[in-house]
Amino acid sequence: MSRIDPNILENLLPPEFTSKEAIDFIKIKYNSPEKFLENWVKSGILIRLKRGLYAFSDNFQKLPAAGSIHGPSYISFETALSVYGMIPERVETIMSVVDGRSMVQNTPKGRYEYYSQSRPLYSAGMTWRLESGRAFLIASKEKALLDTLERRKLKSQEISPGELLEFVIDGLRIDESELMKLSSKKLINIASFYRNLAPKNLVHELNRLKQKS
Repeated sequence: MSRIDPNILENLLPPEFTSKEAIDFIKIKYNSPEKFLENWVKSGILIRLKRGLYAFSDNFQKLPAAGSIHGPSYISFETALSVYGMIPERVETIMSVVDGRSMVQNTPKGRYEYYSQSRPLYSAGMTWRLESGRAFLIASKEKALLDTLERRKLKSQEISPGELLEFVIDGLRIDESELMKLSSKKLINIASFYRNLAPKNLVHELNRLKQKS
């Protein structure tokens, strides 16, 4: 095992890789490559993100890894709002939407949560972001805001459009000036795909405020 230089192997493999991808570069006869890789996990060279999926510890990037752990998916909710600087809190849990089954995965580097969405809703409002040399999929600001509202399960029959806006400004602590910068066209389009009426009511209230200003 000492004959294999982890720095060389790191350059040959993708940032998150499966045991099947690694076996071509591990020229050791094991019944399963997991036995070799788990030794590197124990020594701290590798992180095991889930069964059969690994990453090198020294250059691990939490946000880009989300799509490899479970997908197709992209980062959204409060995680995306934090990335954009729209909310003051740093969000430790990486939350994503997924075109598939919901899942929670705890890793040595943190918790990943995946929320299933219908394909039309999932397909609305995703974009690419580049950080530290890696590109990954993330919700647009508009999609992240409406996803967050829908995830909180606020019932439109119990809360008025004005109260929804208060929740966003006071509860999520998103500055009203940031809300006014969001695209009305994008908000209206994305809101049409939710079953919960809260996103639609918030969009209506934001448009009313924009018309007044």
